[in-house]
Amino acid sequence: MINLIDEALRNLLSNHTYAKEKVRVDLDPPTKDWAARRTGPVLNLFLNDVREDTTKRAANLVEVRDETGLVVGRRYVDRTFLFTYALSAWTSRPEDDHELLGAAMTALLRQDFLTADLCTGDLAELARKGRPANLRVGGLLYSDRLVTDLWTSIGGEYRPILAVTVATVMPAGTTATAGPPQTVPPKFFFTDTASQATELIRGPDPLERPPEPGEVRRVRRRQPLQREELPS
Repeated sequence: MINLIDEALRNLLSNHTYAKEKVRVDLDPPTKDWAARRTGPVLNLFLNDVREDTTKRAANLVEVRDETGLVVGRRYVDRTFLFTYALSAWTSRPEDDHELLGAAMTALLRQDFLTADLCTGDLAELARKGRPANLRVGGLLYSDRLVTDLWTSIGGEYRPILAVTVATVMPAGTTATAGPPQTVPPKFFFTDTASQATELIRGPDPLERPPEPGEVRRVRRRQPLQREELPS
């Protein structure tokens, strides 16, 4: 998934920073060696942090159904991960750096999420299903010192950084196979503790034709309280 996010952001920045001009976008760490090798204006999109958004984690299971609607398995809910990039502009003059970074920021701010036409593979499929990767621009890089520490650790030349964060869902866990399909109506026994009378509630017949849209059908039947021994 990370490589798909890389390509989507490169596509966006390369083709939409300027209307009639393609911009070069590199993913390499902006070290001194990289800066010495570069030729011409370039945007550096450096992935510097990957973490889960734990505020969106859920413990519920999702039912997996076959083409007939029968539950064939259960799996954990997808988890949301945050991918944060440090975006910097590299030209021959500070004024041009600022102009290029500003144009890139404007292009990013036009997008609340990564649309299907910007993406490929599973990321594009998620967008077509109404679950596109969200795009956040200009947030904090998780620490007030991280920007300075980043340049120090890679030994690069200091440049202004724009934080670009992509949030997308990713599958988690494996699917557990469901048990065999139910073939008889379920029965529920409720006993009055004072009179010891037992009430039996029968559920719908699983082999019965499901109701049509808008069709009203009673699916729960009761029988009067009576003395009845519970099954052993």
